[in-house]
Amino acid sequence: MGVLAAAKEPTPKAMATSAQTLSLIIDELLKAKPDDRDSAIILLAAKGYLPKKLTEKPKEKKTSRFASKAAEDFAEAKSITVPDGFKGTAANDKISVKDLKQLAEGPKAAKVNASPSAQQFARDNGIDISKVKGSGAEGKVLLKDVKDAKPTAKPTVSDDKIKVSASAAKLMKQYDIDEDDITDIEGTGKDGTIVAKDLKELIDMIKAEKDNEESDDSEDEDA
Repeated sequence: MGVLAAAKEPTPKAMATSAQTLSLIIDELLKAKPDDRDSAIILLAAKGYLPKKLTEKPKEKKTSRFASKAAEDFAEAKSITVPDGFKGTAANDKISVKDLKQLAEGPKAAKVNASPSAQQFARDNGIDISKVKGSGAEGKVLLKDVKDAKPTAKPTVSDDKIKVSASAAKLMKQYDIDEDDITDIEGTGKDGTIVAKDLKELIDMIKAEKDNEESDDSEDEDA
């Protein structure tokens, strides 16, 4: 009888077909009646009825906050700590190299609506131009505004209208130069008229500032 019993319940290693394995699995489940799928798998695995791959726990997929390996390497190389809750600009809020560079540099100063000469005067005299109220169009800060903000500054604007040649006026319009920006410029034309060449230094300064802004934008795009 023992031999016959062994033949009726072959071990998994002795099974010749998958049909036999399936039959044993069905019998075991009907007999044990596990409460859920996990319990059934544990039961059948203990009996040796399941393949190893089915009994192994799936590996948890590690989700990276970075958009690329380059970004991850950059953060590690620069020892950049990404704040909790920080959302990147890449797809699915992933963090890009550009985002990391901005974190490393810190927040950029907000651009101020001010004329070039006003910004230059503010820098030269240690004035926080962001706190100066502009009197120009749309609140633009003009040279006279920052001069008024300096306690020791003396009024330099004359009551006489500044004389500007047609060529100089065209350049002023092209480079968004206000009349208050040229009050310190001494005209070399007739009767002190400001001509095109008198604006060269101011225009060169405006061009340099524009080139710097374009260079910063280009670096952000490359990142």
